[in-house]
Amino acid sequence: MAKTKYIMHQCAYCRRETKMEFIGGQPSEDINAEVIKVWYRCGKCKHSALLTLTPASQMKKKRAVAINRELCTPYAKEKIFSVGENIYHSEWDDVGKVVRKDKMSNGIHSIVVTFEKTGERKLLENIQA
Repeated sequence: MAKTKYIMHQCAYCRRETKMEFIGGQPSEDINAEVIKVWYRCGKCKHSALLTLTPASQMKKKRAVAINRELCTPYAKEKIFSVGENIYHSEWDDVGKVVRKDKMSNGIHSIVVTFEKTGERKLLENIQA
């Protein structure tokens, strides 16, 4: 497994999803190792953490579970969504899962959705016309 210098991961100390920098690790003795342990440093609080990473082939198998479009809630900016809810965005013809809810500085509510095709996107919610 090729190591990248940065990954997005939730820091156990500051409890934020941050860009973490690779700072070291031991090469695995076994070529077919199931897990790899490496040290990363949080970009926000600078604390170091030993992370257990799985090879990309195993992660692809875990992500292979597709979201059924019929069971998804259609996206509309007027609706309110909950974390973990599956939504369907008709303009992008894509399905995704709500991973986080935020409130922006101007008071508008937003949700962060991880879509299958377009990746992670921030969408508005609870907008009154």
